[in-house]
Amino acid sequence: MKRNNLPAMLVLCALTTGCASMSGWRPIVDPRMDEHAETVQRDMVECKALAEQASDITKEISIGAGVGAVTGAATGAAAGAIVGSAATGAAAGAILAIPAGLWEGYQANEDFKRAFKTCMRQRGHKLVN
Repeated sequence: MKRNNLPAMLVLCALTTGCASMSGWRPIVDPRMDEHAETVQRDMVECKALAEQASDITKEISIGAGVGAVTGAATGAAAGAIVGSAATGAAAGAILAIPAGLWEGYQANEDFKRAFKTCMRQRGHKLVN
């Protein structure tokens, strides 16, 4: 792999990891305490869709990573120009900005979980977590 592709690969990996963390999570319904057990599966599907709309995790990660990478690259390029290599400074700045995208992904993931739980509770289900 070329050295110039490293920042792009790191951002891609970070974005993919952030999206994957949300896809498999589901709240746990207590079957003994749930008065609406017959609607759990339908409500899970509907509440997941609503929670995805409410959190919009893909958009948040993309915005966070994009803004962070551009800002980091610009700052890094300016610092690199002072010491003699704007390109190296820009690459370093973009890589250091990856945590911004990951933080946005974490926040969106938490929003997703909160919206999913709220939806299930509002439909009368008793949740363990």
